[in-house]
Amino acid sequence: MAFTLFPKSIKFFELLIRQNTILQDVAGEVLQIFEDFGTVDEACKRINLKEVEGDELCRDISHQLSQTFITPIDREDIYRLNLAQEDSINFFKSIATRTRFSGISHIRFPAKRMMRNVNTMTGYTGEMLRALQAKQEVGGLIREIGSLKGECEMLLSTGLSELQDVEISELKSVVDIIKWIQVYDRIEQVIERIDDLADAIEEVVLKNA
Repeated sequence: MAFTLFPKSIKFFELLIRQNTILQDVAGEVLQIFEDFGTVDEACKRINLKEVEGDELCRDISHQLSQTFITPIDREDIYRLNLAQEDSINFFKSIATRTRFSGISHIRFPAKRMMRNVNTMTGYTGEMLRALQAKQEVGGLIREIGSLKGECEMLLSTGLSELQDVEISELKSVVDIIKWIQVYDRIEQVIERIDDLADAIEEVVLKNA
C-alpha cells in the first residue's frame, strides 16, 4: 500500500480503546485467578488468546500509523499509548503464568487485594482514553489511580512482612517464600506499568486541551 497524504480516515481513538478493552479483559482474568485459584488453567488459556489478539491489534495500530500522515493526536503519542497498553497486557500475562506454574497452593490476601486495585486502575485508564477522545479532563481519574497505587504500596509492604514472619520449618517453606516474592514482584511491575499508562494518557490530554 503506497504512502499517501490523504488516506482514508483511521479511527485511532477507537483502536486504542479497543486495545484497552483487551487489556481490561486480561486484567479481569488475572483477578479471577486471584479470587478463585481453581480457575487458573482455564483463565490462562483465555489470557493467551487475548494476548494474541492484543499483539495483532498492536501491529495493526503501528501499521496504520506508518501509512497515515494526518492523525487526531501526535504520532508519537499514539505510538507511546499503543506500546504502553501492549506492555501492560504482557505484564498481566506474566503474572498469570508465574502464578500458574509456581506451585503455590493459595492466594495470599495482600496479593488478592492488590490485584483488585490494579484491575480497577486498568478500568480507569479506559475512562481516561474516552475522556481524551472527548477532550475532557482526567484529573479526578488520576487522583483515584494514585490513591489505589498508594494502597497497593502499603499492601505490598504488608505482604512482604508476612513472608518474613513465616516459620521456617523445612525447605518447602523457604521455596514458598521465594515463589511469593517473585509473584509480588510481578504484581508490583504491572501496577507501575498501569500507572505509567495513566500518566502517559494524562500528558496527552493536557497537551491537547
